[in-house]
Amino acid sequence: MTRPTYYMTETALVHLEKAIRDTARRWNWRQAEIYRDILLEGFQKIAENHQHFNSPHRATLTKDTNFSIHLVGHHYVPFKAYDGNNVIIAGLFYEGMNIPERLKELQSMNQHEIAAIMSLIETRLRH
Repeated sequence: MTRPTYYMTETALVHLEKAIRDTARRWNWRQAEIYRDILLEGFQKIAENHQHFNSPHRATLTKDTNFSIHLVGHHYVPFKAYDGNNVIIAGLFYEGMNIPERLKELQSMNQHEIAAIMSLIETRLRH
């Protein structure tokens, strides 16, 4: 059986780098490395368990978008499931942000990134 995998859009990578930099500025680089590891482990948990997430609160946050969302550390992680083993991490938003508004912005911005990753997954699954 294939191990569940996550893929990150360019936007998500930029958001991750910002979260790490912000943590380093506020605390220190060691804490930023720890938080980075927490986030990356959280992304893997999303890949492994996304089919079991169920929360009315999340449904309210993602209303009018085609994302699912999960809280990792202090950041909401919007993602799209390609199938049972592959998810696409679309971004990363600090929990204090207006999440529904940011998700709508994200949806209009990065559909081409998501489409490119879906194409990559399809290619890998064929081989």
